[in-house]
Amino acid sequence: MTNVLKFDVLFLFSAIFIQGIFGLKNVKLTIEPSIVQRFNQSVLHCSYDLEKDILYSVKWYRGRFEFYRYTPSEYPSIKTFALKGINVDEKKSNSTQVVLKDIDFSISGNFSCEVTTDAPFSTGFDRKTMIVIQLPEFPPTISVEGEPLDYLDTLKANCSSSPSKPKASLTFILNNVTIAKQESIRSNKFNEMPSWSDLNVNMLLSQEHFDGGRLILRCIAEIGDLYHEEAVLKLRSVREPVPERVSAYSIAPNCRSSHPALKLSILISTMSIFSYKLFK
Repeated sequence: MTNVLKFDVLFLFSAIFIQGIFGLKNVKLTIEPSIVQRFNQSVLHCSYDLEKDILYSVKWYRGRFEFYRYTPSEYPSIKTFALKGINVDEKKSNSTQVVLKDIDFSISGNFSCEVTTDAPFSTGFDRKTMIVIQLPEFPPTISVEGEPLDYLDTLKANCSSSPSKPKASLTFILNNVTIAKQESIRSNKFNEMPSWSDLNVNMLLSQEHFDGGRLILRCIAEIGDLYHEEAVLKLRSVREPVPERVSAYSIAPNCRSSHPALKLSILISTMSIFSYKLFK
C-alpha cells in the first residue's frame, strides 16, 4: 500500500471517528401521553444533540407517511402534509415537538422523528408507539333476578360496563369474596371500535355465602391502572336480621330526653294513669 493510499484511509477513518464524537447524537422521541384518550391531545417531543453540526431538517412520520417537517433554512420553516386522522396544532409545534389534537383511534400505531444535519451530512431517528383509548362514560351497573334470596336459591346477576376501548375487565364480589372474574382481552386491531363489557353469574347460594344473613354484591370495572369504578348493591335476603322493636314503656324513669315529642308522650301517659286511679 502506497503512502498516499495509507493517508487517504487514515483520513477517512479519522473523519468517521470525529463525526461519531462531535456529530449528531442522542436522537430520542417521547410521546406524552403515549396512552391517550380519544379526542384529547398528545405532545410528540424529539430531542437531539447537534454538537457542532448544522440542522437541516426534522421530519415526523406516522408509520411510513410524513406529516410534519421543520426546515430552518426554508420559509416557511414549518410544513404539514395531509394525513387522515392527523391534526397538528401548528401554533404549539416547532423544531423539537409536534402537538396533535382531536386524536382519534385511526392514528394508533408507530410514530418516528428523523433528524438530518448539513455540513457534514448525518441523520438519526427514533420510534415510539401511541395507543388511543376510550374510557367508559358511566360506572358499571348491576341487575339481579329473584329477590329476596335464601339458602339453596340461585343468584342470577349481571354486571355491565359502558363501551370502552379496550374493554373493561369485570369482577363480581359477594360479601368480600370474589365469585366471578372476566379479564380484559387486548386486541392488536387499532381501528377496532369501543365495545360493552358484560359479566354474568349463576350461582347456588349456601349458608356460607350469607354474612350474618346479609348479601352485599359488588362489581368492579377496571382498565389497567387507567380506570377503576365500582357498583355496590345490597340484595334482599330472607335471612337478614330484623331490628328489635323498642317500646316507649321500656324507658327508665330517670332517662333524660331532650326530644319534646317524647317528653309530651310520657307526660300524657302518666296523666292518663293518674286520672284512671283517681276516678276509679
